Amino acid sequence: MNNPNETGTTRRGFLQQTAVAAIGLSASMQAVGCSQIQITREHAYDILIRNGQIYDGTLSKPYFADIGIKGDRIVAIGDLDNDAATVIDADEKIITPGFIDIHTHCDLTFKKAGWKRYGAYLMPSWKGNYNYLYQGVTTVVTGNCGWGYSDINEWLDRVDSVDFGTNVYQLAPHGVIREALFGINQPRILTRNQLEAMKARVQEEMEKGCIGLSTGLEYAPGFLSTTAELIELARVARKCGGIYTTHVRDESGKRYPDGRIGVIEAVKEAIEIGRQAEVPVEISHLKISAPFENVSANQLLDLIEQARMEGMDITADQYPYDLSSTTLTYLLPNQYLAGSGILERFKTRDGKQQIRNEIARVFTYLGPEKTYITFYPENSAYEGKTIAEIAEMEGRAPEESYVDMVCEDTVPLAIFYAQSLKIVEDLMPKDYIITASDGWTIPKGMTMPHPRIYGTFPKKLKEYVINRKLMDLRQAIRSMTSLPAEKFNIKARGKIAVNHYADIAVMDLQKVTDHATVASPHQYSEGITHLLVNGELSIEDGVATGIRGGRALRRG
Repeated sequence: MNNPNETGTTRRGFLQQTAVAAIGLSASMQAVGCSQIQITREHAYDILIRNGQIYDGTLSKPYFADIGIKGDRIVAIGDLDNDAATVIDADEKIITPGFIDIHTHCDLTFKKAGWKRYGAYLMPSWKGNYNYLYQGVTTVVTGNCGWGYSDINEWLDRVDSVDFGTNVYQLAPHGVIREALFGINQPRILTRNQLEAMKARVQEEMEKGCIGLSTGLEYAPGFLSTTAELIELARVARKCGGIYTTHVRDESGKRYPDGRIGVIEAVKEAIEIGRQAEVPVEISHLKISAPFENVSANQLLDLIEQARMEGMDITADQYPYDLSSTTLTYLLPNQYLAGSGILERFKTRDGKQQIRNEIARVFTYLGPEKTYITFYPENSAYEGKTIAEIAEMEGRAPEESYVDMVCEDTVPLAIFYAQSLKIVEDLMPKDYIITASDGWTIPKGMTMPHPRIYGTFPKKLKEYVINRKLMDLRQAIRSMTSLPAEKFNIKARGKIAVNHYADIAVMDLQKVTDHATVASPHQYSEGITHLLVNGELSIEDGVATGIRGGRALRRG
């Protein structure tokens, strides 16, 4: 199939329409005296994938076999006959479970787009979640970093209404729930009544189907939360069968006046929350950001491994890039922040001067040429430019340009060249590191996003597994499939196995590659020749079909 189906019909819907037409034809023939004929027959399989080498998502040795699919499930694996409505010849390519990305912000594309979100009903690349499909991703988890929709029903109803291209699970986002309850004047230490209100709301979201609780402790209002508050809320998640995921309080290597190191203390807090709440812990996008202060990956890994030796269920996720992306306010200390913007008192003349002084200090270790604007609703002409370039265009100091941007009603998003590639590589091969993008659903051509949004999974396979052999292929595939499924308690996905859902990727390892770059991000990855989502053929011969098999899923 060479052209995407712009109507977005599902394969199942097409078959239903065909059946109705066949019934009408049969009735017409009987009306003119023709005997009734057999219009269709039942095949053993709806789809048969033949001649593929199966990497089943575990560390088991790969093997050659056929896969028979009926409806949305795998019903047979072995040497199967050809009795299928559709036969896919894998031609000795590898077959893996569809990838599971447990750290995405696909929900924010809808939430932050305002009235433009209705474009999702019209744009195949948006409603199809193509930037993920072309990577081989069939399931995403949203609500990360304490952001997103505070009501799971509102978000998953939207997923259902657009017939989204991938499966979606949701986390209960701590930050937006806290904002919804306590408004603009956020308390630091919650009263007993306030804490009980938070616990009740987290429990409500968990009971409606969230798979865990997420926090964003570098963002407002998350940074206000005490460890004691987070332990209490994590206990609620655990009681409901969920996990605790956290963007930790400080991801940098900066040294505090008492000698403690930011990221080390933040990971210690995450471990303590998990230990006290007796809840599984997932550390989001594990990294060390500038300033580094000679902090090594091993210092983080030692903490995690010690906790694991003590019996804790603690893992982390990571994207294979040394540049990060978030709101431009990320460069400022907490005292300036409110929600995703700046406190009103710092938008005055004196307040802006304080921001100028603060960002001048930051620019001494992370210069304005290392921050690249990706999304700027107030001035899209600046998208794709660094702060240094914007300042030069404006004929001003970089500090001046920065102040104006962070004081906008909608603060720009940016890419930060703030990580060490060596640390990324040192973290990656561990068997408790899950592959995740920290990306968004991006309609083709919208904004100038981080290349991870288009390339995370193929980049890791191509660069770090195939070319550099930093890790074994089976281990890498496990980090994208069964490991995240097991950690997030995602049932019947993440493995090639009978009775599992037919989320399946056929991949040409000779061609798998990412193409997205910072300068040219809107480029789909290649190498996924066929992709099934719940048995629906979403990519065929390397091209999105427009058929959407994704589902809004809930814990249970």
